[in-house]
Amino acid sequence: MIRVLFLGDVTTRSGRQIVSERLPQLKQELGADLAIVNGENAAHGKGVTLKIVQQLKAAGADLITLGNHAFSKHEILDHMDECPDLIRPANMEPADAGQSFAIRTVKGKRIAVYNVLGNVGIDGSTASCFATMQSLLEQTEADIRIVDFHAEATSEKQLFFQVFHRQLNAVIGTHTHVQTADEMVQDGCAYISDAGMCGPYHSIIGRDIDEVRRRMILGEKTHFTPAEGPAILCGIFFDIEEESCRTVSVQRIQERPQQ
Repeated sequence: MIRVLFLGDVTTRSGRQIVSERLPQLKQELGADLAIVNGENAAHGKGVTLKIVQQLKAAGADLITLGNHAFSKHEILDHMDECPDLIRPANMEPADAGQSFAIRTVKGKRIAVYNVLGNVGIDGSTASCFATMQSLLEQTEADIRIVDFHAEATSEKQLFFQVFHRQLNAVIGTHTHVQTADEMVQDGCAYISDAGMCGPYHSIIGRDIDEVRRRMILGEKTHFTPAEGPAILCGIFFDIEEESCRTVSVQRIQERPQQ
């Protein structure tokens, strides 16, 4: 059996801290063979830096996926060649920065991990997520295929899964930061609409509650203010049968801070 661990959007300093603290233990406790972490909100709530990529790697992340805020910290564009384990969405600009999939060999099986951006209600996508995924499948040879589908609309995520589940081993939704309870396995492919967030528990999807209140209710112009305090850790893990190369089980992870 091959066990894959995936942690949802790492958000702000508290998210980085909880991942650094818990990921090494989780990998050991679960017997994870591959750990994937979405890091697109790790730098002050938007984007990622080389230093943070290195921090997540040091914590045990084998691969780091991104999303619509992939290049919010422009400095990462100067370091993409130094980050072979960093995966950016295939259908967003700049198209020539970094890689949109990576292949790792685990227990003799080639595992391809992809990153695709949705089209509905989310900024940044430059092409159809469906056409992009089909193109990625045609470009790669692998025994096992996993996609971080970074999208806003649950309906689009579900449709994406139904279109591609026979060709993939896992469709993992990210972006909304709120973990959903719809994990399942269908025809050998795991699915969850959103893996959730690793970030400040008392927050509005990682942002300071009062700052969001002033912006949305009072109409003030505010800057993104990350919330402080202890973090929630969310993700999933799933088992893939080695002989058939199909997923057989999936389970959510949610660790809340002590109240």
